[in-house]
Amino acid sequence: MTQLHFVGPWDLDARLPVLPAPGTAPVVLIESRAKSSALPFHKQKLVLVLSAMRHFAAELRAAGHDVELVNARSYVDGLREVAARRGARSIAVMEPREWGLSQALRKAEAEGVLPPLVRHDDGGPGSHFVFTRAEAVGWAAGRKELRMDLFYAFARKKTGLFMDDKGKPLGGKFSFDADNREPPGDERPPPHRGTAPDAITQGAIDDVRRWGHGWGQLEGFDWPVSRQDALDELERFFAERAGLFGRYQDAMIEGEPYLWHTRIGAAMNLGLLRPIEVLERIVTAHRDGMPLAAAEGLLRQILGWREYVRAMYWLRMPAMRSANALGAKRPLPVFYWEPERTEMRCVRSAAEQVRRTGYAHHIQRLMVLGNFALLAGLDPLAVSHWFWAGFVDAYEWVELPNVHGMALFADDGFTTKPYAASGAYIHRMSDHCGGCRFDPKRRTGPDACPFNPLFWSFLVRHRERFGRHPRLGALYRTWERFAETERAAILTSADAVLAGLTPAEAYRFDDDRC
Repeated sequence: MTQLHFVGPWDLDARLPVLPAPGTAPVVLIESRAKSSALPFHKQKLVLVLSAMRHFAAELRAAGHDVELVNARSYVDGLREVAARRGARSIAVMEPREWGLSQALRKAEAEGVLPPLVRHDDGGPGSHFVFTRAEAVGWAAGRKELRMDLFYAFARKKTGLFMDDKGKPLGGKFSFDADNREPPGDERPPPHRGTAPDAITQGAIDDVRRWGHGWGQLEGFDWPVSRQDALDELERFFAERAGLFGRYQDAMIEGEPYLWHTRIGAAMNLGLLRPIEVLERIVTAHRDGMPLAAAEGLLRQILGWREYVRAMYWLRMPAMRSANALGAKRPLPVFYWEPERTEMRCVRSAAEQVRRTGYAHHIQRLMVLGNFALLAGLDPLAVSHWFWAGFVDAYEWVELPNVHGMALFADDGFTTKPYAASGAYIHRMSDHCGGCRFDPKRRTGPDACPFNPLFWSFLVRHRERFGRHPRLGALYRTWERFAETERAAILTSADAVLAGLTPAEAYRFDDDRC
């Protein structure tokens, strides 16, 4: 019996169990036209996926595999056509990372459109995640609190990473986050070195340019598109940036998109790097002198957040998409797509950086772009779609829990409080405010930083919910100490900011189109 082996665009790892021995069974990769046009995806994201798939197909052929790389209307259509032509009686697949494709494949199998599927877990030893899907979701069973710090402690104990021989965390605590919040001052990162496009990547660039759809700047593409590229990117980080990564991981500097960050998220989410090998490299780096706070901070992003949001995604789908705990309904402002349409320098800088590179680091995502969306009451799914479209490393399994849960508090089942902040935070952690027309110290009037009145207006709108919150309650006492005229002026200023927002032109999107 012939078994067809499907390699999704996030399964680009020749060591995965979905792949047969070279020459023993056909392998298929599919470029889905439906998926590529489902959202105004960043053009560099489209190039990255196309080029990485084409590089992987070439590597498999060189290793002796029988490979078909097909362009099809959808993943299901491509699988159906190749399976029929090859006489396949079954199709081996990795469990898809995203809900939409998972449901589409199950439906096609149940209706006989596709032959039976042989599924391989997307997590566990030798796979995309440290934990199997059952382990990750099972951690949450019966728990009243689904906090990330609890999951992270479980993950550290389970793997033994950064644990001493007595079963205690190195340094006496699991997180050194408080040590990783220094403003940048005059420090600047080393020059960025990316991966120059080769002939395959240039072909993908030409294809995306010819398609004529998508968002963002196509020029300047330099993302890793093969496993060797990804390994090179990882080693450049440890050689050039790891020493100061922890200290300045929350900093923001105008014109410096990558700072001391790794830029490996996109490669990991394509399968070019395995999380366990990155985690082991962090352990080695710490032994070689990488400060514990920096090494632990990076480890927490991969072993903590990455594994955790994947667990929350599969635990809470599909309801997570429609979650809107704060009842936010305001349309997405146009400046998320057209950054020049806002005078807020921090927002303009972050959104322009995304348009130019498809990237912004976690603080820009959470405390600038996400924070504004939270304070302004933007529609969660519209914000989620923008994140999904705009970032080269974004797939629904990772962006939806981060946007709906962490950034917007729309799904309040696994986050303890909204990450709301005024302009003071951005002023402290960046150099944006110095060149901005708004004053980060003012709360009222046309020259006030919009984050300030919006912050207080947000708290007032949701006082019934957060007034007795152990970490937010003190802010309401501060609010009460303001004079009544000051409180009224703050709310008037917030209304003026919101009234001045121009909605972005609506776009059609089917979350499950694949």
